[in-house]
Amino acid sequence: MVFVAGGLIPARFLTLISHLTIVIVILWSRDENVKACLPLEYTAEDYSKKDVEVQTGLGIAIMFIGIELLTFLMGITMFLPSVAMISIASHSSASVLLAYFVFDEWDCNLYWWVFAFCSVPPAIIDATAAIGILVLKKS
Repeated sequence: MVFVAGGLIPARFLTLISHLTIVIVILWSRDENVKACLPLEYTAEDYSKKDVEVQTGLGIAIMFIGIELLTFLMGITMFLPSVAMISIASHSSASVLLAYFVFDEWDCNLYWWVFAFCSVPPAIIDATAAIGILVLKKS
């Protein structure tokens, strides 16, 4: 158990930080991705709507990663191998996909697929585990 936890803890931390970093980078440089969602001729209102949509999605992702980082760093879910494996798989997948999202200027509607499969499940699983540990006193 100690050997497994010794490898999972740094891997989980690094994937969480890489996902957070790439989401912040996308938030700062979202202009081209927002334009990729729009037709060739668009109005300022169309651009504004899509920009708010992308900002909202990225903000929620930052919130989910922040909650997961908080429970991890507080030690609540740090030593749960199943939670760690799901977190590592999801956040490393998200990091790779979002790097392509930035570099290839993907359509911003594709972000929601990455969000749904790589940000939501680990956040729900981590929150469920944290509630189980803190409220229900399960280990």
